[in-house]
Formats: sequence, C-alpha cells, structure tokens
Amino acid sequence: MSFRLKTILGIALIELTVMALLIGINQFALGGSATAQLYQRAEATARVFSNAVSDAVIATDLATLDATIATAVGSEELTYLRVLSPDGLLLSQGGAADALAVPFQRDDSFEAALSDHVIDIDLPIVVEGITFGYIELGLSTLAVEEEIASALRWNVIVAVIGMSLVAIFGYGLGSMLTHQLRWLREGARDIEAGHWDRQIQVRGRDELADTAHCFNSMARTLARDRAILQSQRNTLLAKKTRVEVIVDRMTQISNKKAHVDIPDTERSDEIGDMARATVVFQNAMQAVERARVEQQRLISAFDQLDEQVAIFGTDGVVLFMNKAFRTFNKGVLGVLSSDFTFERFLQEGCAMGAFPEAEDDPAAWVQTQIARENGTPREIKRAPDRILVTVQSQVDGIGLVWSAQDVTEMRHNEHQLVQASKMATLGEMATGVAHELNQPLGVIRMAATNCVKRIERDKFDAEYFKAKLIRMSEQTERASQIINHMRIFGREAEGKVAPFDLRNSLTEMVALARTQLHTLDIALKLSLPEVGEGTVLGEKVIFEQVLLNLFSNARDAIDSQPGQGGEIRVEAEFDTGAGHVLRIYDSGGGIPKKALEKLFEPFFTTKEPGKGTGLGLSISFGTIQEMGGTIVAENVGEGACFTITLPVAPAADLETAA
Repeated sequence: MSFRLKTILGIALIELTVMALLIGINQFALGGSATAQLYQRAEATARVFSNAVSDAVIATDLATLDATIATAVGSEELTYLRVLSPDGLLLSQGGAADALAVPFQRDDSFEAALSDHVIDIDLPIVVEGITFGYIELGLSTLAVEEEIASALRWNVIVAVIGMSLVAIFGYGLGSMLTHQLRWLREGARDIEAGHWDRQIQVRGRDELADTAHCFNSMARTLARDRAILQSQRNTLLAKKTRVEVIVDRMTQISNKKAHVDIPDTERSDEIGDMARATVVFQNAMQAVERARVEQQRLISAFDQLDEQVAIFGTDGVVLFMNKAFRTFNKGVLGVLSSDFTFERFLQEGCAMGAFPEAEDDPAAWVQTQIARENGTPREIKRAPDRILVTVQSQVDGIGLVWSAQDVTEMRHNEHQLVQASKMATLGEMATGVAHELNQPLGVIRMAATNCVKRIERDKFDAEYFKAKLIRMSEQTERASQIINHMRIFGREAEGKVAPFDLRNSLTEMVALARTQLHTLDIALKLSLPEVGEGTVLGEKVIFEQVLLNLFSNARDAIDSQPGQGGEIRVEAEFDTGAGHVLRIYDSGGGIPKKALEKLFEPFFTTKEPGKGTGLGLSISFGTIQEMGGTIVAENVGEGACFTITLPVAPAADLETAA
C-alpha cells in the first residue's frame, strides 16, 4: 500500500469516524425529544378526553359518548378510543377495528409501543374522588418514526458528500506529499543497485526537503566510505594470505612437528602480533610436551612405589591410580566404573567384605573414613589378613590424595619385639618374683610342718588345723595372683583394638612391678581417682608394656644415682578436658636437656653400651600415638615426669564391646 493511499484512507477514516459520531448524536437527540413529546401528548390527550366525557359517563349518556369518540378518532394520530365502566364494561369505542380487536395492554414508554406502532394509554375517570369509569386510547407513532428515519437519511447523505470531498482533497494532498518521497525511493533503489554517486532532486523547504538533503549527504558519505572499504579490502586480502601462512605453521605445531620456522615476526602490525603469538604457542606446546614427558615419568615413578596411591579430583571422581593400588584392589576395581568416586570405592569394598571393621555398620564406617582429619595416619584392617596405614590429604586445585602402606609385616615384627621386650622384663623381674613367691611358700611349709608335728603327737585340734588351712589357702592365693599377673603380661598381643579400663591396667602393672622394685629399695606408689572409669581404646597388653618400659627406665635412672633407694609415683586423672591423663614421676635425677629432643627417636639411648637398645621409648611413643594420644617428657624436681594423654573411648565402641 502506497504512502499516498495510506494518507487518503487515514483522512477518510477520520472523517468517517467524526460523521458517525455526529449522526449518532443527532439521531439520539432528535429521537429522544420526539418520542418523549409524543408520549407526553398521549397522556395529555387521555386527560383531556377524560374530562370531556366525565359528565356523559356519570349520566350514562351513550349517545354523547359515541359522538365525542367519533369526533376524537377523526384525528390522524388517535388510532382508537374506548370508554369503560368502573366494572370494566364497554360503554363506547371508536377507531381502527384491528386496533380495537387487540386486548388492551398499557405501554409504559415509547420503546414499548414500537412493537405495534401505537402508544396504549389508560386513565381513570375521577370526579370528586369517585372513579366513574376508565379511558383507553391508542396514539399512532408512525409520524414520529417517519420523522426520525427522514433525519437519518439526510444525515447519511451529508456524510457521504463530506467523505467524497475529503477523499478528493486527500488525494491531492497525498500526491503533493508523496512526490518528494517517490524521488527518495528511486534514489534509494539506485544506491541499492550500486550507483553510489546518485543525487536526487530537492523541492521545497519542508521536512521532506530536509530528508532529501540528508539522503544526498548520506549517498556522498557512502560513496566515500565504499572507496575506503575497497582499499581496506585489498589490504585485508593481502593480510589474509599472510595469516594463512601463519595458520599453516600453527597447524604444524599442533601436529607436534619438531621445529617450525615462523615468518613475519618482525612486522609491527597485527600480522606480526599473530606471528609472535605463534612463537609463544610453539614454546607453550614444547613446554606441554616436556610436562607430558615429566608427568609420564612421575606416573612411572608412582608405579614403582610399593605404597598405594590414588588421586580423586575436586568433583570426587578418580584421576589417577598407581600400579600398587590397582593390583591390591583388583577385585574391588573390577566391579567399578572408570569414573568411580572415593565414597563409591569404600562402599563397594564394604559390600565385598574388603574392610572387616565395617561389617557392623558399613554406611557409618564409610562416612567416618570420608570425614577423617586431613593428613592424619589411620590404621585399618584389609581382608583377608592385611593391615594398612592410610593417609588422606586435601590438595588445593587437585582434590583428595589417598595413600596406603601395608604395615602387616612391620606390625608383626613390632609385636615380636614387644613380646621379646616383655620376656626380657619378666626375666628382670624373676629375682623379685622368686622372693615374693618364697614368702607364701615359707608360710605354707611352716604351717604344714606344724600340722604334721601335731598329728605325730596325737594332738588333734580342729580349730588349730582350720586356722592353719585358712592361712595356707591365703598364701596360695597370694602366690597365684603373682603368677597370674606374670602369665597375663607374658601372653602375646592379639593385635585387636578394644576398650579397656586404665584403672585395672595401672593396678595390675604396679602390683607386678612393685615386686622387683621392692628388692631394690624403690617405692612404687599409685594414686587413682576415687570415682570414675578411665576407659580408652587400644591393645591392653601393648599399653601395659609401655607402663613397664617407663617403670624400667625410672628404675635404671634411680639405680644410677648415688645412694640407695628412690621413689616412682604414678598419678591418674580421668575425664579431664584433654582426656585421661597419666603422670609417672621418678627421683632419678632427670633427663639431660640434649636428650629431651631425641628421647623418642629409634635406637637413641642414654644408657651405657649393652644396657639398652633405644627402642623402648620409640615403641612406646608409637603405641600411644596409635591410640590417638600423646606422650611427653620433662624434668620436674629431682627427676623426670612422663605425661601420657589418651582420648576417652567413644560411646559407640563401648556399646560394641558390651
């Protein structure tokens, strides 16, 4: 649709809208006034006729009524007229027969009368407050309706004439306005066709003329810019050739060609920048290749390790497994996908029975392993009969590094060493134990001898014999306790971690060590809390060896001092803020300051050659550490003090043990 046609149609639409509004307003005003006046005239006519026939109705003068009605219906507007008695009896009527044949129904408005084109009105005949009859009449609406229709026809004619004039003037105005636009359109088409120097004719000084001037300026600018673009295109084509050369060099570098000669690095434009960037890319690719080789060497080195190593990314998915890990966990890995997580590895291992410690509650065990403290070694059992020391470390930018070392043989050797140390300790105690056993045996021998002499003299006294037998039984029980302590201490460790009470262990070990120390005039005192239990988690037999090692070291320190005798004091505190705390004091003169730093190192000893291996405190340190505790040494007063701090056994382990 052309702009000119749009202009004509727009003006015509505006004119049509205005004319429609005017016609509607005119018809509404005319129709409302005429219909209201007609309805009012019908009511007035009914009142006038009611007054005119009132006397005739009162006198029942039917002749007068007929004459009056005949005169009234002679009017063109009055369609019919009827007079009724108060009882509704017809007294007289006149008018159109078809209107009289229709049952009367009063019209309350002009609109209600349009159905039959007659306004039906009734009115009572009232004289001095007494109703003597009713008037019913019908007034024709055809004249008013014709008047309204005629007005509508004239309005439509005027509207058509107005719209025709508007269309004529609109056409002329549209032609005048679109003349300049046509030139603009032709000029735009010429520019589209490639005629960049096209200039159009300008006429007038209005907005369209200004637009034409702008068009000509734009055409000149486009022609100039096209020339510049053409020059730049030629330049870009030349650069494109050089870029293709550099891209070819980059492709060769990507294909890992050993050495590629890169041209144009001396240029100062973007081609030179690209060439220099390609040199950087070549150096980076060479660095990546070197890193790949180094990575391969690192992987090869990891595969040479006996220690198991697995790396899980920040998303939890496995990134690397060395040969030891793949070999040891071959059964578990065989049912896992290649993108398994650390949690999935533990869960599948529990399902296959690879972790005996997780049999009671696999889900809780897995969550405990995942939530382990960063970098803290933890010993776990691995089916069928292996012991692993595992470490989990979170490394920024990489994820979780999990390592495991098989310490089964080492633990076996440690247990043998502990057992040998216990046997040596029992050997050292032999003299004291023999002395302790001689006392109850001597009492038993003396009592038995006295009883035999009494029998030989035929002096049987039941009360005397009863007292002697009781005495012998008490001494036997004493000897049995000493032997039982040695038997329990001498048994080999089972390697099973379980809760045990520090109170019982301290009491038993002090009783066992006191026998030997007594012969050396060394007092061993034990101070325990009156209430409370010192329950810890570990191997009771190995822990008791730690106590005897400390007692033995204290004994040697006291024995090396001038003079005779000394004291070893054991104090315990249960359920402190730090856990269960044991302190072992001695009066052995203390530990040299230089030795304090190396005291727990393997094979370090302050004893003379042949009197110590340097392993006792090292083993003790490892035992306490495996129980989750600490052991420290310091000089206090006239001797040394070893402080052992152990964590309280978790409630879950106590319930399991119960």
